[in-house]
Amino acid sequence: MTEKYQGLLEQPSQTKTWKVALYIRLSKEDGDKGESYSVTSQREILTEYLKSHPDLELYDTYVDDGWSGTNFDRPDFKRMMEDVYEGKVNCVIVKDLSRFGRNYTESGNYIDNVFVRLKVRFIALNNGVDSFSNTMNSATQCIAVGVQNVINESVAATTSVNVRGTLNVSRKQGKFIGSFACYGYQKDPQDHHKLIIDEEAAEIVRMVFKLFLEGNSILSITRELNAMGIPNPTAYKREKGLNYSARTGYSNDGLWCDQTVRRILKNEMYIGNMVQGKNTTISYKIKQCRAVPQSEWIIVKNTHEPIIDKETFYKVQALLNKSTFSRTSPTTHKVDIFAGLVKCADCGRAMSKKTNTFSYGTYRYYRCVSYSKFGGCSARSIRLDVLEQAVLYSIKAVIETALELEAFLLEVEKKAAQLPEANVLQRTIDKKVAERDKYKNMALSLYPDLKSGVISEDEYVALKANLLEKQKELEKSIEELQRRGNKPGEKDMTQNAFLQHFLQYATIDKLTRPIVVELIDSIYIHKNKNITINFNFTDAYADALDYIADVKRKMAEELSGSPTIDIA
Repeated sequence: MTEKYQGLLEQPSQTKTWKVALYIRLSKEDGDKGESYSVTSQREILTEYLKSHPDLELYDTYVDDGWSGTNFDRPDFKRMMEDVYEGKVNCVIVKDLSRFGRNYTESGNYIDNVFVRLKVRFIALNNGVDSFSNTMNSATQCIAVGVQNVINESVAATTSVNVRGTLNVSRKQGKFIGSFACYGYQKDPQDHHKLIIDEEAAEIVRMVFKLFLEGNSILSITRELNAMGIPNPTAYKREKGLNYSARTGYSNDGLWCDQTVRRILKNEMYIGNMVQGKNTTISYKIKQCRAVPQSEWIIVKNTHEPIIDKETFYKVQALLNKSTFSRTSPTTHKVDIFAGLVKCADCGRAMSKKTNTFSYGTYRYYRCVSYSKFGGCSARSIRLDVLEQAVLYSIKAVIETALELEAFLLEVEKKAAQLPEANVLQRTIDKKVAERDKYKNMALSLYPDLKSGVISEDEYVALKANLLEKQKELEKSIEELQRRGNKPGEKDMTQNAFLQHFLQYATIDKLTRPIVVELIDSIYIHKNKNITINFNFTDAYADALDYIADVKRKMAEELSGSPTIDIA
């Protein structure tokens, strides 16, 4: 308590006229949803009580609408206590003790300690509590108030658990339960549990991802956004009329910061997944937020329209995971093309890039950090232009392999269609489909026959059941034949990640940072300047090779006794 109020605690009240503060509180959190607890209802009840007690003179009414009773950090409650300490109010009236508060300890401290010492009268109408009444002795009243406060706190605790449980159910159902949609989205006016794209902000999100993939650092993207005069997410929400404030508590000048850009780049919401439960309050009494471990977040996939396609998003995540975007050129603010990928083959540490300028030109190279700083490894380095040529050549070689695999798969498909079995199989499938359609038409004609009296109701039921059963048997047969028609391979290679990612760069003639990070996992430099490149999607490449071996084996089995077809 501040010094200016300290002396007031010892000052006795000299007046017999009660200067009244009517205190009203309502919150959704503690279950106060009934009409009897509304602000209007509380005000009417308290006002009527004043009219019937001429010794009570209204000083002011204090209303905390939408504030929990589990703590006393409420704006109008604090304003009321300021007036109490300054002697402007010496009587506090509430509808019942739960309106005053739902925290047993703090409620008891105000009623039994602060108000008593300040000679402030306290009245809770529904509980029959009046600290200056002679109808109940002080001991009994003290016990009654204490018990009621315990009950009120228990209700708050129970309600808090129930509310949290209900919110988690909604989260797991993919329903949005936040007060504000994340930047780039807005709540659907027809259903506030759904998100729709806010195109104006979504364009900025797309631009952030695009700039990042082009090799711009997070810091340079931040500078670009501020140079363009684009308001940051907090300022944007306020411009749209939303009463939004950032959790950081810092004053917001509308400028972007690098943390905001990074959060956007890492936010899975932008690929259509609902991500919630990232923060929680410590308890129903303490409203401080704390971060929840990522493993405990509630994520529901494909709940809303994506702003960023998944391929772009995961390319960005691969870049972020390299943790290299602080290593930028001081002039271009671009990240080095191989940053975080080049490593020493002996010690395994990342090699650092050095630039030396001489009279005849500039020399750029990578060197082993362990050797240059600690002397714990052997000396080694490699020129940047040599490394670029080697990596480009290697990527082109792998692309050639992907093209050969694609050509093989196309040839397999073509040859498989020419096999005698393929023609017989297709004719069989066509026959089964025609038979199934015949039974469908027969089933449709049953009802008119029933209405016209050609068949009885019992005959109608029996015939329909029989026809439906035949249709099901034919459907199963058709599915089995179609599966056979997919031979000789059983996997869909059009979805093979190795082919998808390498074939898209079939015409590559220059390396870029996004291409390198997408296709390469790591590059190891050996002492003799040999280079080992570990590509991504090696498992998918192995799957493709296994598939081809399987295709050759099955086709050899099916063609045994027939003229040999060369598909190699």
